[in-house]
Amino acid sequence: MTYIIAEKFPHPIIEKSEPPLVSIYMPTSRIATETKNNSIRFKNLLRQVEHTLISDYAGKATEKILENLREMLDDKTFWSYQLDGLGILASEDEVVVYKLQREVMEYCEVSSTFYIKPLLNAYQTDDSFQILALFKDGFKLYEGNRYALREVTIPEDEYKSLKDVVGYFYEENHMQGSSVGMGSQGGATRFGVAGSTRDEEAVDMEKYFRWVDRYITDNHSKRTEVPLILATLPEKQSEFAQISHNDYLMKEGISKDPQSLDEKELRDLAWKIMEPRFNENLEKAVDRYELSQSRELASEDISEIARAARDMRIDTLLVNLNKTVPGHIDPDNEKLLDENGSGDMLNDLALMAIKQKAKVYVVSDEKLSLDSGVKAIFRFPMS
Repeated sequence: MTYIIAEKFPHPIIEKSEPPLVSIYMPTSRIATETKNNSIRFKNLLRQVEHTLISDYAGKATEKILENLREMLDDKTFWSYQLDGLGILASEDEVVVYKLQREVMEYCEVSSTFYIKPLLNAYQTDDSFQILALFKDGFKLYEGNRYALREVTIPEDEYKSLKDVVGYFYEENHMQGSSVGMGSQGGATRFGVAGSTRDEEAVDMEKYFRWVDRYITDNHSKRTEVPLILATLPEKQSEFAQISHNDYLMKEGISKDPQSLDEKELRDLAWKIMEPRFNENLEKAVDRYELSQSRELASEDISEIARAARDMRIDTLLVNLNKTVPGHIDPDNEKLLDENGSGDMLNDLALMAIKQKAKVYVVSDEKLSLDSGVKAIFRFPMS
């Protein structure tokens, strides 16, 4: 079976409800010499998963899941290209893989639901972004968040330089100066275009900017739906902004030559732009919570939030990434809360909220202290 590399969260696999469902998380290394360590770490986690599956879920589904995960373990190419973390969701007939740009704690679980809190934290759009590094004759695209940045691979048959877009006339113009060809009287022949070489260069640059803008918008921004930060020389910032039709392009950019910056410097400069936006959105959610609580439309009581989630009343959910409340939430059980056994009720709440299209923030202690581990804003009061 071929596993699926997912680029967005959530993937439809989270709708699965027939156990066993396997969730595996582990930190990984990008360094080629540590490739073997990545697969060894996965092998050790797989042993734990195998023990639980055989002990608690013996049967055809378990055999199929283990077969698929062992196949992944043997895929040397897969382990050679990793980022900073890995999340794997596996059911009997499907394996979905998330390559993460932030380190995650080692964790594995076999349950009737998927463990998704690390994925929610990694893919919440409030701290994700892309950077368009625009040069004089080409571009690069990066994607990342406050923790990491990586270059997006542009297929060779799709990538175009300035020369590819405006044709060979551009190269000839700059090799020969202001004269591309000589007329019979010794005057410059400009292929029917009057003006200086500088004017032509501006026209060519505009053509290229329009092509880059359209390519990034259609092939990346519309798919990822995350903010796009332009990194280019100061004089090019306004020029690109004027022609851009990308709804995700941020007004503030990185006004430096991106070729003079390494990936860490690019990430740090991008996060300086993004952090106020992230904090503002989080503060707005907290303010909404306090206002809603005064109207009895919010709570931090797990049982009350569980009832609201069962009734599809969750509007916004704030969940602590670092806190676990042992047990499970079963929407089909009148009691709802099962505090026995393993599992994490906060994860179950997050999963239920995601399925009803609620806004979910998974935050660390440093950003938001949550005494119970969760706060919820309701869409309407309980009838």
